[in-house]
Amino acid sequence: MRILIVGAGIAGLATHRALSLRGFKPTIVDRHPGPGEGGAGLFLPGNSVRAVEQLGLLDALLKHSHPIARQRICDENGRLLSEIDTAEFWSAVGPCRATRRSTLWQLLREGIDTELITTSVEAIDDRDDHCRIRFDDGEIEDYDLVIGADGVGSSVRRLTFPDCRQPEYVGNICWRFIVHNVAGVADWTVMLGRDRSLLCKPISLSELYVYADLAVPKHEVSRYSAARRLEPLFAGPLRPVLTLAASANVHFAELVRLRLDRWYRGCVVLVGDAAHAGPPSMAQGAGLAVEDALVLADELAASPSLTVALARFEARRKPRADWVHRQNASRDKARRLPRIVRNALFRFGGEMLYRHSYGPLAGPL
Repeated sequence: MRILIVGAGIAGLATHRALSLRGFKPTIVDRHPGPGEGGAGLFLPGNSVRAVEQLGLLDALLKHSHPIARQRICDENGRLLSEIDTAEFWSAVGPCRATRRSTLWQLLREGIDTELITTSVEAIDDRDDHCRIRFDDGEIEDYDLVIGADGVGSSVRRLTFPDCRQPEYVGNICWRFIVHNVAGVADWTVMLGRDRSLLCKPISLSELYVYADLAVPKHEVSRYSAARRLEPLFAGPLRPVLTLAASANVHFAELVRLRLDRWYRGCVVLVGDAAHAGPPSMAQGAGLAVEDALVLADELAASPSLTVALARFEARRKPRADWVHRQNASRDKARRLPRIVRNALFRFGGEMLYRHSYGPLAGPL
């Protein structure tokens, strides 16, 4: 089977590795291959680490990441509301780890023994039993399957699903960066306010990944940028790390979500953010992408036809992604509750909410 993967981010590289482990020999292309989102880190809950393990990369990931044994939820002043023993919750699945986004990308990239082709797709002609692809350099090739792993702004989705829903702004902007751990943060720690949150998590013995978000109406987003001073927006014990943002590589973005009715059409299928992008409330973006790769490879290897394989892939993966979307929305709604109600909810129900949100993700793929 001739397979083309469009996009060499985490989703594309994971899909290439999963398919290669199943005996396929896919081609992967990307106009600007790289880890993306400079200055960004990743929190990988147990299900995400389990997926990386199934790609044969657990030892490498453990070597280049930091353990997260607890998640601490605090109010906007830094007072502890609840503490989740993540090591215990995920013990039967996999450890929770934090690392640089670029680190996971590099681990996946090292598993590809061919050069990445730096080109982009200009046109997709789906001819029932194959796709004819025209690249931006004028080359034309035929493939049995095209996999769109090219992110939330996917060109494959635009060319193949022109009538589908578009990514929509969820009402929050965010800043992400990595700094020296001047606050001595030892655990995943978040401070929640009604219209903002500040999250810190260690990614090494000395480095801290910082994520800050703020609820902003769409028409006011242009007032903000990566250069915005963050100290005036937040108070509490985590505030000192914000002073280091001025010398950090800050990634600024609007948070969006994408929910499609279908993930495949003809000989084209979408994986990762190209199919189901969402805000990072559940920290599932990278994990879902790697899980997509594993399930797609399984179905392509086991199913009697491409149509059956893609239908089974969607049937297995879409409910899981939809669950994450619903939990993202539920979490955002909870933190916008009046302060007294919100704090009581997390103080007395924090662990129950965590188990409810992540319980299905601890189950098999």
